[in-house]
Amino acid sequence: MASPDVLIIGGGIIGCASAFYLSRVGFKCAILERRPDLGGLTTGASVQAFRAQFTEPENIAMMRDSICVYENFSEEVGQKVEIGLRQQGYLFATTREDGPLIYQARTELQHDLGLKDVDYLEGDSARKAFPYLAPEVTAATFREKDGWLSAGEVTRAYARQSRAALHLETSVTGFRLSGSQIIGLETSAGFLPGEQVVLAAGPFSRPVALMAGHYLPLVNLRRHRLIITHDPRVPNGAPMTIDADTGAHWRPEGKSGACLAWGEAEAPGEPADPVAPDPEFPERVLKGVCRLSPFFGEVGANPGSADFQLHAGQYTITPDHKPLIGRQGPKGLWLNTGYSGHGIMGAPAGARLLSALMSGSVDRADNPFSPDRPSLSDPTAHEILML
Repeated sequence: MASPDVLIIGGGIIGCASAFYLSRVGFKCAILERRPDLGGLTTGASVQAFRAQFTEPENIAMMRDSICVYENFSEEVGQKVEIGLRQQGYLFATTREDGPLIYQARTELQHDLGLKDVDYLEGDSARKAFPYLAPEVTAATFREKDGWLSAGEVTRAYARQSRAALHLETSVTGFRLSGSQIIGLETSAGFLPGEQVVLAAGPFSRPVALMAGHYLPLVNLRRHRLIITHDPRVPNGAPMTIDADTGAHWRPEGKSGACLAWGEAEAPGEPADPVAPDPEFPERVLKGVCRLSPFFGEVGANPGSADFQLHAGQYTITPDHKPLIGRQGPKGLWLNTGYSGHGIMGAPAGARLLSALMSGSVDRADNPFSPDRPSLSDPTAHEILML
């Protein structure tokens, strides 16, 4: 293979999607991944879900674009791929007394922004549609086309169909520059020449950027995922169900299990591989989801034949909880990172945008996720992200 045009740091879903869409506009890519597998760190520990239920037009547009890709993924990559797509919806529910006012207004805003397939449900209507909900629920919103998938299958398909050269078990140890221009990367496997570098290293993005003398406004927050592999009490046809008041959420997993998560408040941490989970998280998250889905109280008290699997990863958070996509720092450095917990749902559209910026078909001024946007200097930077 000829020398690559672009060196991509990171072999998760963001890096592999970047390689695929860059290859579509004529770039030859190489993917550098510090682990022995693709998508094995952050991507592999995620809840692997997607939604378009946002309230910012740029986020809605990004997620709708990505969801459309997932709905037609085999056609998108030019190969039959089973990605485990399950569009059973996202249900946001609240017990707040003013919940009906808040969520009706939220739904109207989403309709005004073009997301017209979000349904507003008052408490009784929500319980009629989703009988497992607690009597205290006062309001909810639901969008059927939201859901989840197998992020590992997506990641590997993007990498395979990109025809990128893979450098597994290869860590970046430094940047080589000529003046302000990148000319290659120093790695654990030796020097790799290249004048264009895409940084898609998730929680390692900030320290890697510092190797090039460039600071990124990112923090890492640990997030957990608990998988219950089998329990007949879990309604398999349920949507992703989110306690909008606390952030505790769950969705069906496999044929008879569940995936539970909760964006609890933790202090930011340094990037880690592996990320050590808190063994007390299962007890806490079962109590958390039980508030709106009471049947989980029985699961926690009498696990029966349930097999619990606990994983942890890290969100890479920007001050405004939106990704950094575009050029910044030394000449030749491109960013595709900082998805703030939305990497699975934003990966296709974010990588498409990156490829358009690098090929010149989209101007920097038309990029809502520019690393130079004013919101990155917001004084309320890095408030805890609940979902």
